[in-house]
Amino acid sequence: MLGWILLAIGVLGFGYCGYRDLKTTEFQDWIPYAMITAALGMRAVFAYISGDITIITTSVFYGLLLLGFGYLLYFLKQWGDGDAWLMGAMGFLFPESAGFVPVAAGLMPFPLVLVFNLFLISLVYVIAYALVLGVKTPRIYRTFMKNLRARKRSITYLTAAVALASISVPAYMTISYQIPLASFYALFTMPFMALGIMLFLQYARAVESDLFKRKIKAKDLRPGDVIISDKFRGLTEEEVKKLQKRGGEVWIKEGVRLAPVFVITLLVSLFLGSLFDLMFLI
Repeated sequence: MLGWILLAIGVLGFGYCGYRDLKTTEFQDWIPYAMITAALGMRAVFAYISGDITIITTSVFYGLLLLGFGYLLYFLKQWGDGDAWLMGAMGFLFPESAGFVPVAAGLMPFPLVLVFNLFLISLVYVIAYALVLGVKTPRIYRTFMKNLRARKRSITYLTAAVALASISVPAYMTISYQIPLASFYALFTMPFMALGIMLFLQYARAVESDLFKRKIKAKDLRPGDVIISDKFRGLTEEEVKKLQKRGGEVWIKEGVRLAPVFVITLLVSLFLGSLFDLMFLI
């Protein structure tokens, strides 16, 4: 019963934050606070009924741990403080799987499953997000091709180096240790993977320069905008008024709207388990 209540809190809270993030680029600070309060409240009730204090102590421990890790990423300017609180909320809600039995379980603690799944799903999400933005904004293609022409020599050399290593290592192992060449089939994909990563990095730079950084007039600022060189924290209403009073122009930055990833991560982790384990099972 507790697991389903916590799941409902998580789906409603993370789902609403994701909706607000996609629609307005921000969500209200009180939402993750309310999720954490509700999680601790429900866990306290079940801890009292069952006489098991660990139901709440593990929640506090892992919740604070994930919140601290989230704030570390915030101070490293990897995402906003709101995302840090959402990561903390995951730890408070589910320091363990709460009765849900993943398909692949047991290789890592559940909070670590949440963190790993979050990063892996975020990677796929960011790639899809960038591709969609590129389709909607044709000038990104022109910037991408310009970046590609400027770096084509280094990309060619690096791809060739990876290809050489991918051929040399299997050849050496086959000749020296009689290991069948077919055993190294995964290595033969490395040049294509390396080339794909380098192409995407150039594409991501084009998206960042054309869409994620822009100069606007101070009078057009609004709460939630992020000033370049600042930590990824949205401006408050008072800060916006001060900048508008000063006038002039300011550079602002936008980031990938990551909040939808949290509800996806929660559902995947509870019903599929660790994507890391699943990849190795495959």
